[in-house]
Amino acid sequence: MVSGHSSGHSLASELVESHDGHEEIIKVDPSMSEDVESLKKTVQGLLAKLREAEQRHQSDRVAFEVTLSRYQREAEQSNVALQREEDRVEQKAAEIGELQSRLLGMEAEHQALLVKVREGDMALEELRIKNADCQAEREKSASLEKEVAGFREKIHHLDDMLKSQQRKVRQMIEQLQNSKAVIQSKDATIQELKEKIAYLEAENLEMHDRMEHLIEKQVSHGNFSTQTRAKTENLGSVRISKPPSPKPLPLIRVVET
Repeated sequence: MVSGHSSGHSLASELVESHDGHEEIIKVDPSMSEDVESLKKTVQGLLAKLREAEQRHQSDRVAFEVTLSRYQREAEQSNVALQREEDRVEQKAAEIGELQSRLLGMEAEHQALLVKVREGDMALEELRIKNADCQAEREKSASLEKEVAGFREKIHHLDDMLKSQQRKVRQMIEQLQNSKAVIQSKDATIQELKEKIAYLEAENLEMHDRMEHLIEKQVSHGNFSTQTRAKTENLGSVRISKPPSPKPLPLIRVVET
């Protein structure tokens, strides 16, 4: 819409469209048409730069959200894998504790059998010293020898079982140590992802602040030029609407899982 008014000097009215679509009326003296045209170009250039900055910021924000989403998925997957690994470690630790308890029982039985073997050997030695010819003593000696042989067989069997269980315990301890190493590695990976997420959040905040600073700088520069020219010439009034500031982008926060 264009409107003109006559008050002493003939003033020309020109129409300027702001970037939000609203029309503004600028009243200028005909002799200052070139200056007004230059001012219009300056304002339009500032608005174009503002739109370009908004587009760049939107593109950077989309890229940031994609990267942040990927890091969050990786962190969640690492947490799930870490929990499974911790469950396996707890199970192995329980199995090792049970095996160690069984080993203690077998070692106690082993020591008791050794005591019985020594007692049987001492009894046999006494019988040999006495050189008893009594049939009862010979039968007792044979019975003791048989009993001692049985004890030795049990000791041999227990030795084999102990060695087997000890090997199994050593293997499980090695597996437990390997699992702990895996957990430490996953912890380091999760920590690295958290650091990356914190870095991206800081970049997002910095980008937000820079965008607001650029908008304020461009808008304040346009208003300053308009007010200075109006006061110097005193030929009319120049009214330029301030382009609406873009809505601040929401800050993305990461919820640790």
